Amino acid sequence: MVLNTKSNLSGGTGHKRSIVIVGAGVAGVMTAYAFAKRGFEVSLIDALSGPAQMCSHANAGILAVGHAKAWAGPGALNSIVKATLGLDRSIIVRQYLDPSLWRWGAEFLRNCTLQAHAANTAKLQKLSRYNCELISAAECDMGVPSDIRREGGLYLFQDEEQFRRYTASILDHGGEASEILDRDQLISREPGLKAMSHLLAGGIFSAADAVGDCKLFCERMTSYLRRQGSVRFYFNTDVLGLNTSANSVVSVRTNQGNIPCTTVILATGVETGRVTSALGFIPNIYPVKGYSGTWKIIEQEMVPKLPYVDETELLAVASYGSRLRVTAVAEFAGYDRTISVKQTARLSRYVTRAFGKAVDLDNAAFWSGLRPTTPSGPPFLGKALACDNLWLNAGHGQLGWTMALACGELLSQKIAGEIPKLAGVSSTAPWIEPI
Repeated sequence: MVLNTKSNLSGGTGHKRSIVIVGAGVAGVMTAYAFAKRGFEVSLIDALSGPAQMCSHANAGILAVGHAKAWAGPGALNSIVKATLGLDRSIIVRQYLDPSLWRWGAEFLRNCTLQAHAANTAKLQKLSRYNCELISAAECDMGVPSDIRREGGLYLFQDEEQFRRYTASILDHGGEASEILDRDQLISREPGLKAMSHLLAGGIFSAADAVGDCKLFCERMTSYLRRQGSVRFYFNTDVLGLNTSANSVVSVRTNQGNIPCTTVILATGVETGRVTSALGFIPNIYPVKGYSGTWKIIEQEMVPKLPYVDETELLAVASYGSRLRVTAVAEFAGYDRTISVKQTARLSRYVTRAFGKAVDLDNAAFWSGLRPTTPSGPPFLGKALACDNLWLNAGHGQLGWTMALACGELLSQKIAGEIPKLAGVSSTAPWIEPI
């Protein structure tokens, strides 16, 4: 039986294989699924009323294998200069005096070499491709209709020179299983782009990409795990700290009582440092705010079926059934979650220009979320050295949906004593034993 948030949390079962996962975003829910498959007793805790209520709530939903590349790289330096001068609409810095941003930025710059960029991108590629292998099996396990469309994804360019440089880079690296399309080929592949064809220089088709509603997937996974009875869900439950003894976490302290455990996994995104600071370490994860807008589709044939990233304007666009979603902006504003009218207006202008006749422009729903971003790109995935039984699965940036199931699976393999399918895919730090 699944216990509700009013259950007696201090009782516990004493089971030797009990896992407590903190955080019910896509990373936490997928991790719970991976452990439940292996027969562990799992407890999943979240402060909010259900799964995927924060950064996983209204993201683009693109399983973006073609975009699984480290942000830190030689090309990022130019973006940083432009952002500092206020010349880049896609990157906005609002907290110049934030010490945590300076700490994050210093490490980010150290990862901007060609060698570091290649190594970090390789990690992201491994995780995202493994994730794609696992998603279909998870849908079969749940016994639900597949809402994830696997027809690939597009990367569009409005600037001829940018398109030329990007395609040259792809050709130099062996093509990356991508297909280069000129404007006419692009519209032929995706007729839903016809209304904005005059803006386009060309694009890239990535056959590995897919698209699906991340929040819906998390909700279905939660319902499935409830039916299976292998996971206890503690929603509306605040984590106050970790109770330790002899270099181990013995229970998770919450506002509802203590939850005993043999192993704790933090899938806590940007809140991770607030949990670990009492243990003497703070993972270098910065909250990079992004925005999304969702519009009702009224003319399906005028909206792209393939998801895409506009590489010139740095927006992501996807459709789910009767909804069109557009996401954009990397805003360095600390933990501020307010929705900027200026940024939502930018989303509205783009949709009006590209799909104004296809959607209901008057009833958009806007959202902002804090992407938990590491300086190097890959998440922190491994055991904290401060405690024998404390593990982290945090810092997925904009690729949480693209990597979450793979990360949960690798952690469960490691803790269950199996040989992990992948190795060397975590960000590294002095306080972690990385996978």
